[in-house]
Amino acid sequence: MHPRYCAMSVAGSPNASAATIYYTFHQHQRQLRCHHCDSQRPVPHQCPQCGTTNLVSVGVGTEQLENELAPLFPETAITRIDRDTTSRKGSLEQHLADIHRGGPRILIGTQMLAKGHHFPDVTLVALLDVDGALFSADFRSAERFAQLYTQVSGRAGRAGKQGEVLLQTHHPEHPLLQILLQQGYDAFAKQTLAERNSVFLPPYTSHIIVRSEDHDNQQAPLFLQQLRNLLEASPLKDDSLWVMGPVPALQPKRGGRFRWQLLLQHPSRKLLQHLIKSTLPLIGTLPQARKVKMDVRR
Repeated sequence: MHPRYCAMSVAGSPNASAATIYYTFHQHQRQLRCHHCDSQRPVPHQCPQCGTTNLVSVGVGTEQLENELAPLFPETAITRIDRDTTSRKGSLEQHLADIHRGGPRILIGTQMLAKGHHFPDVTLVALLDVDGALFSADFRSAERFAQLYTQVSGRAGRAGKQGEVLLQTHHPEHPLLQILLQQGYDAFAKQTLAERNSVFLPPYTSHIIVRSEDHDNQQAPLFLQQLRNLLEASPLKDDSLWVMGPVPALQPKRGGRFRWQLLLQHPSRKLLQHLIKSTLPLIGTLPQARKVKMDVRR
């Protein structure tokens, strides 16, 4: 939440990164909740920085979208499917039963609504804020968006009914978006693969991400630096091995723990596996070794 005339924001739960993670306003419960560490706090009555009580929420979530649509379509039923509305046992099944009873209805939900459910009467689908996928730090986000778009395009307008898909974006000229819309998923995939090949991203290389966590933001990066030293001293290392880090994770803090990572990249997945396997006996001897996770990606 932001004061209307102040730059202050309610950001960063004490257990998550203040720089990157914001509380989500749950209007029904009148509560702010961090969706990464699940910490909760009441809605503030005034800005702690400037003292104003004129607070406004920013961004559009499923709950806010429902509140905006309700007065615009007062005679149309609205069903919202998200974590809040499906938390009770049997609630999802009840919502789906209501939908399949037919009649005019607006469905609002996260990606879970589009996956695995058959809605033969849906003729219009809108995907909001696709820019979040097109400009994400995760190089696979655009690919996942393209898959979602292809999926919902196939679901809209079944049973002989004309379907339509709307996209909300500030960048309709985005090259990958234009290729997807005008030439289809196959052309999008070819262009995406060409871009990844030019910068040595999977599937043309393999990645191993080693993650470490601590409570003081000191032991994890120290451990990963020691691990990097071991890897670079290994006889298996060659000129094609690229090591980046240690660096803070994309979500630097979660659940009260600071998170760091080390990225290993090589054209051969087999060599990466042998390199890590040969180093495992030494990892346990490092004094900072506590909680370590490894993510192998192709």
